[in-house]
Amino acid sequence: GDNNAGRATYSVERRDALDAARWGPVDDAKCFVVALEVLDNLPHDRVLLLRDDVRSMGGETRLAQTRVFARRRGEDNAVDGFEQREEPLRDPLIARALEAIGEDESFFAFGFFDVRAMADRWIRGARDWNARFVPTGALALLETLHERRPRHRLVAADFDSLPNVRVPGINAPLVATQSPGGRTEDLPTYLDNVGACDVFFPTDFEHLARLDAFARSRARRTGGSKRLENGSSRRSKRSAEIVTTREFMRRHADLGATATGSGYNPLTQDFANTKFFLS
Repeated sequence: GDNNAGRATYSVERRDALDAARWGPVDDAKCFVVALEVLDNLPHDRVLLLRDDVRSMGGETRLAQTRVFARRRGEDNAVDGFEQREEPLRDPLIARALEAIGEDESFFAFGFFDVRAMADRWIRGARDWNARFVPTGALALLETLHERRPRHRLVAADFDSLPNVRVPGINAPLVATQSPGGRTEDLPTYLDNVGACDVFFPTDFEHLARLDAFARSRARRTGGSKRLENGSSRRSKRSAEIVTTREFMRRHADLGATATGSGYNPLTQDFANTKFFLS
């Protein structure tokens, strides 16, 4: 008979995966971590490169982080909307993410391919469009995985681009809500309709590979393992593969079982704006 008959083969855990303490003690066993459309909903931080108008004492450009505040009514202290303010970059997680990705000015370069985006830039001014949304949540997850599950293999699939993004900035999120009647509406800000919108970010998979290498080498250093000879975690060797969903499915799926009578196959012909990250 089956020794596992009647035995649960999985359990549902409600924990914060970004919090290392929630993973318990370090487990050095080999394992797979599967993250399907997880990265797009992880927190990101908005960072601005300030130049010309605001300069540091050394004459160099400065980086500013963004903090979101709730506006409150004076009479009853109830929340009356949200606003964001820029402040000097102090957050160590943001600083590590920028170090891993590279914080040169090319990191803040932006190309325009959408007429509406160009119109929004003209209306709002270039400053908001120079903002960069940094994947700090992804770095926090990777640091946690390398610390608590050092022999893991990560399989992550997500969007590498998103259509109709109206929020200004590089790597900005798509903010969508449903209007009466079920029609989806894309919004120009994440500060309105808080709690009633879906907010999700595209993933720059090359940057994700740099974050993964950075997190791996940082875990080795803080864990007392062998240090990199040049002392730089940012230059650690990349050990991940990035493939399109089409290529991943061609390698691993039974495409004959998913093709329709007309020959159309959603596994290879849909999801053109998604990729897999394989560590």
